[in-house]
Amino acid sequence: MRLLAKRDAVLRDTASAETVLLEFAGDRSVRCARVDLDAMQRADLVAVKQDGALRRVVLSSAGLAALRRGSIDGHAQHHRQMRRTDISMNGSAVHVTVNDAESPLAALARMRRPDGLPWLGKEETAAGERLRADFERAMLQPRITASWDFSHTASGQKTARNGAAELSDGAIAARGRVNAAVEAVGPELGGALVDICCFLKGLEQVERERGWPRRSAKLMIKTALAMLDRHYHPEPRPERRTRHVLHWGADGFRPSLSAG
Repeated sequence: MRLLAKRDAVLRDTASAETVLLEFAGDRSVRCARVDLDAMQRADLVAVKQDGALRRVVLSSAGLAALRRGSIDGHAQHHRQMRRTDISMNGSAVHVTVNDAESPLAALARMRRPDGLPWLGKEETAAGERLRADFERAMLQPRITASWDFSHTASGQKTARNGAAELSDGAIAARGRVNAAVEAVGPELGGALVDICCFLKGLEQVERERGWPRRSAKLMIKTALAMLDRHYHPEPRPERRTRHVLHWGADGFRPSLSAG
């Protein structure tokens, strides 16, 4: 609601019927439970308006007044642990909202190593959050879980819910980014990364489903996130120097200009 007080948001559906995505200008996006949005509408705190082909969520005057009074904070904080963070996208910082209460990635980020440092670096955490944001924009199907199949996201065939022909250009572009990210990590870790970051599966569940040893998932996911960060921020390649062809000749030598 604080973001809505600054600007309207475009309402997007996600692959989950229980979750919607609010997209703000500047690539800022917030996941929102559909029941929460419905409750805010019933309380006349926000309104959903049709703007051509888009649906926009706007803050009402009653919502603005409630926000100024601070009366919305108690209910929200009771259910969520919201925080603001930055991720890097296309060379610029993007502000996103993360709910620590629902994200296994956030739980990993809060872990500490024996030396007291965070288990995940800021770059690794940001890479996972960026993958999740693209996953939501891509409208990927919840059934793509334990075994990642690129054909589900890259195929142009229609599916029952979100065939490529029914997707927006933004969703199709997001699918391409998700495909490229998972492919860069590799099939061994890419599926687990999607399970943790996108489907919000717990570490123990991922270990059981994949037959990994106990307490190994956090190390595997840390490795996958480091690879994902390198994919998002590749090191610049060194410039190739042009090698000049040299010809050694005696004094008075002149090259032949004949066509033969």
